[in-house]
Amino acid sequence: MLRSVTLLLVEQMMLSSITIAVEMLEATRARLRLQRQQAADFHIQVACQPATDLARVCVGGLRLQPDVTIDEVEQTDLIVVPALWRDPQRIIRHNRPLIDWIAARYQQGAAIISVGTGVCLVAESGILDGKPATTHWHYQDRFASHYPAVLLQRQHLLTQSQRIYCAASVNSGADSVIHFIGKTWGREMALQVEQQFSPEIRNPFENRVYSPEDTLAHADEEIVMAQAWMRRYLREPFSLALLAQRAGLSERQFSRRFKQATGVTPLEYFQTIRCQAARELLQQSNLTVADIALAVGFGDSSYFIRIFRRLAGQSPGEYRDKVRGKLFTDT
Repeated sequence: MLRSVTLLLVEQMMLSSITIAVEMLEATRARLRLQRQQAADFHIQVACQPATDLARVCVGGLRLQPDVTIDEVEQTDLIVVPALWRDPQRIIRHNRPLIDWIAARYQQGAAIISVGTGVCLVAESGILDGKPATTHWHYQDRFASHYPAVLLQRQHLLTQSQRIYCAASVNSGADSVIHFIGKTWGREMALQVEQQFSPEIRNPFENRVYSPEDTLAHADEEIVMAQAWMRRYLREPFSLALLAQRAGLSERQFSRRFKQATGVTPLEYFQTIRCQAARELLQQSNLTVADIALAVGFGDSSYFIRIFRRLAGQSPGEYRDKVRGKLFTDT
C-alpha cells in the first residue's frame, strides 16, 4: 500500500513538472476519501537538499516551500524528480547528496518518476545503468555521452524499467503519474483522474511506453506465439480451447501461463487488442459503431460498447465525439 510520496525541489527546476503530479495525487486522495477507503491516508511531502537555495528553485517568480529536507525522509514509496532548466550537469554538481538519497530510497523499494532532463539526476546515481531511459529531445546527445551505460530510447517519450519511469516532457510526466495511479489504485481510478485533468483523447501510456517488461517481451515462447496469433486473427471468435491446442497445452496450463507472462487473462488480452483496433477506426473512419464492432470481431454491438466503456472509461460514441472535437476545420 502506498504510504508516502516525496516530490523533490531542485534549483532551476520546472515547477509544473511536480505541481501536476501533486494535483493528480490530491484528486486521487479526494476520490478515495469519498469512497471511505483507508488507502486515502497516504502522505504527500515536498523535500529538498538542505543546502538548496530556495530563491533559485523555480523560474518565473513562483515559489514553492519544502515541507522537509531529504535528511528527514528515511523512507518513501514514490519519488517525483522534476524537469530542469538549463544545463543539468551544473545542477548535478551541487546536488550529490540528493543523488545519493535517490539511489538509497530506490534500493529500499521506492518507485521513481523522473521528468525531462531531471532524468540526469537519476542516471547520475547509477541505478539506470543497463536500463532503458529517455530524456528531453534537445539533451539526448549529451545524455548519451555522459551516461553510456544507460539504454537511451531516442524515439520514445516514455520508458519504464521495473520501478523507474522516465518521461521526456512535462506532458509525458503527467501520463506516467496516471499510469502509476492505475497500477496503485486501479484502472477505474486512473480513468477518473485522467478525465478530470485531461478530457481530450490521449493515447494510453501502455501504447507509447518503451518497456523491456511489456507483454511481448517475456520468455514464454508458446504464449508469445499465442499473442501474435490473437493480434493477427482478432476478428475470429475467441476460443480458449483453440489457443491452448495451438500452444500444445491444456486449457488450465495455458490460462495459468498466459496470466503469469502478461498479467491478464487470455480473454482480457483479446478484448484489449480488439478495443485498440476499434479506437483507430473510431478516429479515422465514418463507420457506425455497430460496423466497427463487427470489424474488430464483436458480433454484438451492445457487448462491444460495454467492454469499450470498461477499458476506455467512455462509450465509443463519446470517444469519437472527443476525437472529432480535436480536428481543425476551415471556417
